[in-house]
Amino acid sequence: RFYFNNYEGVSFELDINQSSIGYQLGRLFATLERIQEEANPGINSTITERFYGAACSTPVTVFANLLRLKNHHIAKLPSKGRVIFFNQLIGEIMEKVDDFPSYLDLHEQGRFAIGYYHQRQAFYSPNTTVKQ
Repeated sequence: RFYFNNYEGVSFELDINQSSIGYQLGRLFATLERIQEEANPGINSTITERFYGAACSTPVTVFANLLRLKNHHIAKLPSKGRVIFFNQLIGEIMEKVDDFPSYLDLHEQGRFAIGYYHQRQAFYSPNTTVKQ
């Protein structure tokens, strides 16, 4: 774990109990991106290219739209099991999100990036409960 000033420690792997709003929103963003990738294999441009900057700095401006897009993407998934998996994962993440903040300070933007990459890695790691 590393520690930053008075902030709670961030581990080097996915931490589903991390209380940071930035971390949880990063996880949510990675999950929405994964849904889009599975719904549209070989897609040239993902939501990351278009929305990452705004999502990590001014979440309120993009997450409602991204969740609306999620409904479109999730309907294209070939497996009902994947639909259930992603809906449960989003529900788990959203339990820790009270509201989408107007902005994230630099520390929370860093936590967003950590949550994003931890969640992305968890999709590829066979040793986690959040699997492909």
